[in-house]
Amino acid sequence: MHLNINKNIEEQIENLTIRLLEMVNLYCWNDISENLVYILSDISKVESENFFIQRRNRNKLNKKKRPKSFNEAISDLEEIYDSIYDINLYVYKSEKHQTIIDIRYFLKSDLGSEFDKTIANNPPMLHCKITLPPYRKNDKSKFDINWELGGFRYNWNMFWWKTVYRYNRLTYSIVKHRINS
Repeated sequence: MHLNINKNIEEQIENLTIRLLEMVNLYCWNDISENLVYILSDISKVESENFFIQRRNRNKLNKKKRPKSFNEAISDLEEIYDSIYDINLYVYKSEKHQTIIDIRYFLKSDLGSEFDKTIANNPPMLHCKITLPPYRKNDKSKFDINWELGGFRYNWNMFWWKTVYRYNRLTYSIVKHRINS
């Protein structure tokens, strides 16, 4: 979701967090703790072409971070606010007694010098997102918000998804081959 409102950063992140939790409640089966803590992540620090490698690298970095209170996270964001191009909120981890919100930001300087003049005075774009697992069957099926952290359920779902994917790819290749022959 995108907000283009000129409010202070504290109010913007608070509203975005509410929207994020609404999305999680709509698409995920987890009970989400309202005890919220935050981590901050520079998006450009985890670059890779492969989504699975990006996810693994991001999780390694995030495990080392100390979650912060809302006020601490806002204070850190305010220090770099003018240099931020884009802010994205995700649920990093939801546990019984706490939910960790990952505030991912992308700096204007990472866009390159050709964008400097056109975006220099623009406020950051704001989004809240949830990452969909590749094994999700349809738009109505709910999933575990913690799927990106791995675990038995994730591995089981990925095993079946890969099996079905390979079977469908093999079937498609056979049918395509028969049509072209």
